Amino acid sequence: MKFSSSLYFQVTVMFVLISIFTAVGSGTLNYLESRRLIIDQFHRSMQDITATAGAGLTSRTDAASEAIMRISGNPILLSEDAAKIQLFLQTAVDSSSVFNNIYFFQPTGELKAAAYADGRDLSKYANENFNKYAENEKTRDVYLDLIRALETRTPVFSAFFQSHTGRLMNSFIVPVVAEDRVVGLLSCGIVLDKTSKLLDLLERLKPHEQGFVAIVGREGKFLLHSGNIPEGLENDRSWKSSDQKAFSENGYMLSIFNLPKTELGICIGLPETAVTELLQSLRTKTIHLTAFGSLIASILGLIAAYILISPMKDLVCGLRKLNEGNAGTRINRMASGEVAEAINCFNEISDRIRRHPELIRLWSKSENDS
Repeated sequence: MKFSSSLYFQVTVMFVLISIFTAVGSGTLNYLESRRLIIDQFHRSMQDITATAGAGLTSRTDAASEAIMRISGNPILLSEDAAKIQLFLQTAVDSSSVFNNIYFFQPTGELKAAAYADGRDLSKYANENFNKYAENEKTRDVYLDLIRALETRTPVFSAFFQSHTGRLMNSFIVPVVAEDRVVGLLSCGIVLDKTSKLLDLLERLKPHEQGFVAIVGREGKFLLHSGNIPEGLENDRSWKSSDQKAFSENGYMLSIFNLPKTELGICIGLPETAVTELLQSLRTKTIHLTAFGSLIASILGLIAAYILISPMKDLVCGLRKLNEGNAGTRINRMASGEVAEAINCFNEISDRIRRHPELIRLWSKSENDS
């Protein structure tokens, strides 16, 4: 009998192949699942970072909006004394760190009073009128927001801008209503934070040395950022549609967190190469472990095949000896199940032939006849 057609060879090959396929399949599934978990973890981490950066800005906006709403309900704003109103507004600005300025416009557009945190000379604002904002491209959006607040009688978060001192600010417009009519508009500049502090925060939150964290305006423009931003990333980007979603673009994994009250967004970017390098390292380790596991599994398969087939080989050898006339041959091999039962039957038959001489003569005669 050829070795390649023997049961031992066939069972051994079967065990080895099953062991290899099992190890390779387990390694592949483990790699794919680990890859998914790593990418999901990156996404969650990026969203946590954007949420952390946005929480500070949102809290200041909430504090400022609550404060200006309380101010808008003060009866002193109904006074005809502009100096008295200005003193009230200046006191409000000086007593809070969230305001850079507060304007009080009449419904027709004229500035009635104003106050600045730096205590500047306000005489140059004496003839200010918000209607002229409509003529300036940079301030037209603010003008439209002022008109909207007048018409709807509801507060409006307006433009984001930077002051000449480098502070990041957001405008909030509140209609002042008395006896069911609008008697004025309060427009305040909310100080989100000093630029240097924000930059420090953004730098600390960077997920990777080649990544970035940026504050994004409502038109998709990066207003302040830490890290290198790839070219073309901010062009025609609808950031609001990507809120709280992770996506890939220009070789970066990106995550957006929108701040609806300020109409700002926090964008965090991580180079895909950083993830690729980690996944490559994971794949290499998985291949090595799978190869090692396949080797161990193959060795165990060989051992299992030997343990399983050896009793059957002994049984075949015993039958061959018995067929050659060697009565009384016994098989001394530990086995289990049907193989053990077959060995016991063989030993009983062999012993029976050995104990009865006539059976030995018959057996020998049958061998000679054959």
